[in-house]
Amino acid sequence: MAINVFQGFRTTLLCASVALAYSGAVYAEAQVQNVKLNDVTVFIRGAELFNSGKVTLPAGESEVIFTNIASGLNEQSLMLDADNGVVVQSSSVRRDFLTENVSPEVDRLTKQIEAEVREQNKLNVQREVIQAQLSVLESNKSLGGEKDGTSVEQINQMLELVSKRMSDALLADIDIKEKIAVIDKNIEKLNSQLNEAQEKTGQAVNQVVVKFYTPKAVTSDVKLSYVIRDAGWVPTYDVRVDNINQPVKLSYKANVFQNSGINWDKVNLTLSSGNPSEGAQAPRLNPWYIDLPKNYAMSKSAKQSAPMPVAAPAADMIVGEVNDYAVAGVELEKVAREAANEKRAKSKSLSEYVVTDVGGVNTRFSISLPYNIAADGKGHSVLIKEADVQGEYRYVVVPKIEQDAFLQVQLKDWENLNLLPGKSSIFFEGSFVGQGYINTKNAKETLDLSLGRDKKIIINRENDKQMTAKSEFFGNSVSQQYSYVMDVKNTRKEPIKLVVLDQVPMSRDSAITVDGLKYDGASYNKDTGEVQWTLDLTPNQAQKLSLSYTVKYPKDQRVTGL
Repeated sequence: MAINVFQGFRTTLLCASVALAYSGAVYAEAQVQNVKLNDVTVFIRGAELFNSGKVTLPAGESEVIFTNIASGLNEQSLMLDADNGVVVQSSSVRRDFLTENVSPEVDRLTKQIEAEVREQNKLNVQREVIQAQLSVLESNKSLGGEKDGTSVEQINQMLELVSKRMSDALLADIDIKEKIAVIDKNIEKLNSQLNEAQEKTGQAVNQVVVKFYTPKAVTSDVKLSYVIRDAGWVPTYDVRVDNINQPVKLSYKANVFQNSGINWDKVNLTLSSGNPSEGAQAPRLNPWYIDLPKNYAMSKSAKQSAPMPVAAPAADMIVGEVNDYAVAGVELEKVAREAANEKRAKSKSLSEYVVTDVGGVNTRFSISLPYNIAADGKGHSVLIKEADVQGEYRYVVVPKIEQDAFLQVQLKDWENLNLLPGKSSIFFEGSFVGQGYINTKNAKETLDLSLGRDKKIIINRENDKQMTAKSEFFGNSVSQQYSYVMDVKNTRKEPIKLVVLDQVPMSRDSAITVDGLKYDGASYNKDTGEVQWTLDLTPNQAQKLSLSYTVKYPKDQRVTGL
């Protein structure tokens, strides 16, 4: 009986060994195929990578290991397709710890640094030889005095020889030290370039292992796509105005960034306004219960039924406008366009390379020009479109706060541009004015953009002393009249539209009244207290505006806010 058990154990062990050997052989014979990245759809946060490859498969089951796969991929998004009747049986993702991807640039810089270090070592050896020579020459200075019978002439000749050789050695040492200093700077510069090149060099850290089945030996084209999280794009704009009688030249750009572990070399980009990380499931409301306070602590279930605290959204710095100051937000590093094909045909406009698709729930910009986007996490500028946009120009001034006029343009039909909120760089009459922010969320019929200050529009607001009366007492009340005069002048060579804004105080207490309003030629909003003049000024035309009102309040009270 014991012998039978032993024989059974030996048979089982033998079968297991054969199985392990067979599985190892299958794994060892698995093909390793490097896929090519062709197209990338970049979302506001995340990207979908579309790859292709070709495999030659024997009849039956085969295993293929696909490399050049980005890191941080969402395994649930992995899609595989093979033609010629090949069936994809299974797929899995694993880390690739062995593959080292060194770019030619990194290899070149490394060799240059090694050559500089070798030259530096040679120069250091020469310095050591010179130092030894100087030591010998220094010891020979007193040689003549130690030997009897040496004449003064011989001593002088020897000292002169020693002095000359020491001088030559010291000069040679200085020259070598200067060469070493130059090499030090070269090595420092090359190390900096190497660090940057290593950042750009993607390391493929993932593999996709796929098991195929085919009834006969065949060659199949394989398509492989997946979504990654470490990528995205940020809308940016260039707003250029050459003259207030011409359309706005709007350049719509994207700062594309990615840190996926692989470089995107000569890929076709599609920019999407979608964001897969936000999820596709609509939220659902649960019953919201309220109750009177109890004498005991709130139960756990009651806490769960209460609405979760929600952080208040950050306040927009400006709504539907662009201001000529920098807007707080994500700061990207220096942005430079890196088109893969720098010799673009000038006979074709950009619109021939960009297709805008507004179907579905997201806007997509398909750019057929190939681009290189390094896996360095930095922003790379991609031009989406350029357009001449019609708009109405006007100057806006609020002299109570600041006596500078700001040029604004009200863009029409801006909805057709498919703009997203983003940072803008503003240029007026060939000069950079500043940075602003385009916010389309609350824009209505027109999208108002600010183009900066114009010193050629002169405004001066002063207190009209002749009309401003001293406080007058009527029984238990005090009456105070306020009067202001504003002088405006257009010193430009073309006519302009100028909007002047001022305001009248509004009372929150029935004991305080504001009346006697005078604002000739202006409109008054009683809900906000805003007074607005809209003027059409010809070149060098000047105009005077006035505003006055009277405030009455109890004499035993002090009014705040005036």
